[in-house]
Amino acid sequence: MIALFDRSVEEVFRQHLGIETQPCKSRPKGEGYLAAIPFVFEKKEEEALVWVQRRTLIKLANTLLFEEHPDEETLQDLCAELANFIVGHAKMVASDRQIACEMGTPRFLGKGPISKEGHTLLYKIEGRCMAVTLKGFHGDHAS
Repeated sequence: MIALFDRSVEEVFRQHLGIETQPCKSRPKGEGYLAAIPFVFEKKEEEALVWVQRRTLIKLANTLLFEEHPDEETLQDLCAELANFIVGHAKMVASDRQIACEMGTPRFLGKGPISKEGHTLLYKIEGRCMAVTLKGFHGDHAS
């Protein structure tokens, strides 16, 4: 599953957004935007948490929405949509491999640090780090 999500992130950014990802060597300690999306992978309930720095979301808003100065609501929505895009692409890759996968609805969780639970994949996108954390799903997060 980890390799499938790694491929999904790289393909989403390269093929759909025209942005190359690089390895991010150290876990950022600051605050970022967090979105979560539950999914079922081979009958196991999981959750993907996407953590993105503000500057990266602004860059994505410039690229995708042609907005130079996106408002806070736009950044929050974009964070949740990025989670949806990544998990949706992972679902497509899983389906191509005959692996059962279902996904839920993404939701913006707020701002905070990268989750310390689960397995975290770190990427550098135009000089800024982004994280995707995969972990077991245990119900709703407090917002």
